[in-house]
Amino acid sequence: MGIGTAVRHRLGRFEIPAAEAYRNRFINLDDLATTVASLAQPKRILEIGCGDGAFGERLCRVYPDAEYLGIDISPHVGRLFRGDRGRAEFRTMLSSDLVAEDPEPFDLVAIVDVLHHVPEQLRRSILVDAGTLTAPDGTIAVKDWERGRGLAHLMAYAADRYVTGDKVRFPSRDELRELIDAGLPGFSAVCEARIPPRRNNVLYLLRRAR
Repeated sequence: MGIGTAVRHRLGRFEIPAAEAYRNRFINLDDLATTVASLAQPKRILEIGCGDGAFGERLCRVYPDAEYLGIDISPHVGRLFRGDRGRAEFRTMLSSDLVAEDPEPFDLVAIVDVLHHVPEQLRRSILVDAGTLTAPDGTIAVKDWERGRGLAHLMAYAADRYVTGDKVRFPSRDELRELIDAGLPGFSAVCEARIPPRRNNVLYLLRRAR
């Protein structure tokens, strides 16, 4: 557990607003969800590496009729989610474990700010799993933080390395595209977007090439 998590657990009812204020310095999750919703209309959603459930809550909000599954290796997966639990489920598991269960394919698979936390030798396998779990006409949303040189990037690195305690390596834009091409060879990008408030937030929406 990083020092940020340890501190947040002690905030009680102030934890969610504190977490939101902190996260908003780096990314606008409402804008991210709206951008995804403008190009995909899923009935079944999977989020790989969903963390505390913040983005899952937004996805359930912009897709009020969809079923949502969030998975993460954290034992506290989805613990800050305040959406409709009747159509949202959280499970502590690897994406490969879910592939082994052979579930009904998902119309939207989201991987948001996950890859830079994952050891480089395992990143491609997560994307391969995402492709396997996506319906033939489904969409994959990959959003990550592009490596940069400015103050914003230094702040992001400090937050992920010293607050969460994770060892991270952010990809360059070219590295991210190469990783996506290697892990999702049958997919092509239908949208590339920058998510405010930082240009480092790069989103790719991908579908199978036809």
